[in-house]
Amino acid sequence: MPRSSHLNASPAVRSTLLACLFFAGFGCLIPFLPLWLEKEHGFTGAEIGVVLAIAGFSRALAGPLTAAWADGRSDRRAPLFMFTILLTAGFAALYFLESFVAVFAVILILDIAYWGLLPVVETALLRLTRTGKPSYGIARGLASAAFVVGTTVVGVLNDWTGSFWPIWGFMLVISAMMIAGSAWMPREPVLARAEIAQPFGERLSSGLGMLRNPNFALFIFAAGLIQASAGFLYTSGSLVWANQQGMSSKEISMLWNVGTLAEVGFLMFLGNWSARFRPETLIVAGGIGAVIRWTALAALPPFAVLIPLQLLHSLSFAATFLGGMRFIQTIHGDDRAPTAQMIYMGLANAPTYAAAVLISGPLYDRLGAPGYLAMTGIAGIGLVLAVMLWLRRTTDAGDAALDPMRAA
Repeated sequence: MPRSSHLNASPAVRSTLLACLFFAGFGCLIPFLPLWLEKEHGFTGAEIGVVLAIAGFSRALAGPLTAAWADGRSDRRAPLFMFTILLTAGFAALYFLESFVAVFAVILILDIAYWGLLPVVETALLRLTRTGKPSYGIARGLASAAFVVGTTVVGVLNDWTGSFWPIWGFMLVISAMMIAGSAWMPREPVLARAEIAQPFGERLSSGLGMLRNPNFALFIFAAGLIQASAGFLYTSGSLVWANQQGMSSKEISMLWNVGTLAEVGFLMFLGNWSARFRPETLIVAGGIGAVIRWTALAALPPFAVLIPLQLLHSLSFAATFLGGMRFIQTIHGDDRAPTAQMIYMGLANAPTYAAAVLISGPLYDRLGAPGYLAMTGIAGIGLVLAVMLWLRRTTDAGDAALDPMRAA
């Protein structure tokens, strides 16, 4: 009986486990993939930047195509299986590859696949935690905590073995476990049967047609720009702290962990409280936090000031992210949310982040910390769009209250 009860865990628990596996892998990829490419495959910094940037731009094509394909499946788990099997096969193949071109091509595909998996995992978590415990905020906080676990485990294994192959081994194991986790997810039929019968081209057109909704178009570019403004931090933040401010690795690690723990705290302990605010309000708050954060970081503040600045990650990322997830769920519902997420990731988030990453290297080389001011500009544009969205939705809500037929 105990075994059976574990196998029949609630959909919320299953989706939480899958999200934790995904973000544990993310915790390995974000800090260590560039290091592994450099140390084990001889990539230069420029080559690493190019492959990551190209992958970001490629997601602008891959996102809508994947969304159209997924809309035609009768089981919501189909894209989970596709991406996790592709990841496992890709990481297994990397062990046998040596030529630069082959490694470059496989890493490009893996990066697209991993980011393609993100909206599917996120929307499944949001949807399935509504029907049981844990709540979405706690589940997403646990997933963020798994990111820290992944980073820590791989870092310890690297030091213990004196090599960087644990990065590859960890990702291969995680990818294989995600296949099992996808199989354990509840089989959820897609309710919109008419869309399943549509030809691929019509489903693709339908997905891209979401952009004709001005509120959705405003949202994807507002949230996309605000989150993309973290590009300089992720590519050059540690370099600024080490080279311009003389910080130790321990201090740099502490700063990264403070930001991640702020995200976890917001999602786990303030997620339910934040539900009293409209999604657009959370995105505006995220934009304000990003503008303050990047502007302050450009001034090379001392370590004692950097701690509270890193706490702003709870706004610049967590509030923007949570507001975005709720916004998509509000206007598109369960059936269309995964497609909307893929359109958002493919056409707004991924390309803007890739562009921010691409310019961050030269900005650091020429300016150092003042390069953050370019991110202030990017976040500022996102904030303006978020305010426009907030005003539009406020007007729509007021009109709907006065005219119920218009709301329909």
